[in-house]
Amino acid sequence: MESPSSTVQIKRVGEGNNIILFVLNRQEKANAYDNVTIRQFAEYYATAIRDPSLRGGIVTGAGERVFCAGADIASLADRSYTDGLNLQSRQLFDDWAKAPWPTIAAIQGPAIAGGLELALACDFRICSPSSWFSLPEVDLGLIPAAGGVRRLSQLIGGARAKAMILFGQKVDSATALDWGLVSQIGDRVLDDAIHLAETVARKDPLAIRLAKLALHSVSNSPGDATVEAIAQALLYHRKTEAQLKA
Repeated sequence: MESPSSTVQIKRVGEGNNIILFVLNRQEKANAYDNVTIRQFAEYYATAIRDPSLRGGIVTGAGERVFCAGADIASLADRSYTDGLNLQSRQLFDDWAKAPWPTIAAIQGPAIAGGLELALACDFRICSPSSWFSLPEVDLGLIPAAGGVRRLSQLIGGARAKAMILFGQKVDSATALDWGLVSQIGDRVLDDAIHLAETVARKDPLAIRLAKLALHSVSNSPGDATVEAIAQALLYHRKTEAQLKA
C-alpha cells in the first residue's frame, strides 16, 4: 500500500493479521513529520477505518533511536494564520483519537512536541527506559496546538502540564510512568504493543468500540480545540509578519 520511500509505512501485524501498524519513516529527521507525512498518514488511516477486519492500531517510529521529534522545523517557516486555524496535524490526531478500535503508541526513545501530541492521541502508551518527553513549542514562539494542551492536562493534571508546557520540563520514562503519561515501560515496546493489541482484538469488537466511544465522550468534555486553533493562528501570523518586515 506504500512505497519503500514513503514517509509513513503501514503493515498488518499480530497473530490474526488484524492489527494495523503505522511507522513514521523519516529516520534522518528523527521521524519528524512534514506535510507529506501528515497527508500520507491521513490517507492510510482513512482506508484502515473502512476495513471491518481490523481490530487495533499501533503507531511507532522507524529505527530504535526516536519515536518522533514532532513537526519538521523546515515545514513551519512559511505557515500563515490559516494554517494555525486548520492545523493538519491537529485534525489527524483528533481523528486518530476517535479510531473505531483501540490505539497504542510504541515509543522508543524521545517523543517531542508533535510526537508527544501524537502519542497522547493514542489510547495506551508504552515506552522504552530511554524515552523522555517534552513539549518545547513555546521556545519557538508557538504552543502545542495539535491536542497537547487539551490531552496532557486531562491525563496528568493541570500543574504537571504547566510544568511541561510553560516551564519546559522534560520528563523521563520513570516519571512518565509515575504521572500516568505512559502506562508501561519495556525493552521491546513494539512487541509489547502488538501483544497488547492482540489481547484486545480477541474481545467483542462492538463492545470495545462502544466502550471507547463512551470513554472518549467523557474525556473530551473539558477540552476544546478552538483556543488551540486561534492561539496558533495568531502565532503563525506574527511569524509571517516578522519575516515580511525583516
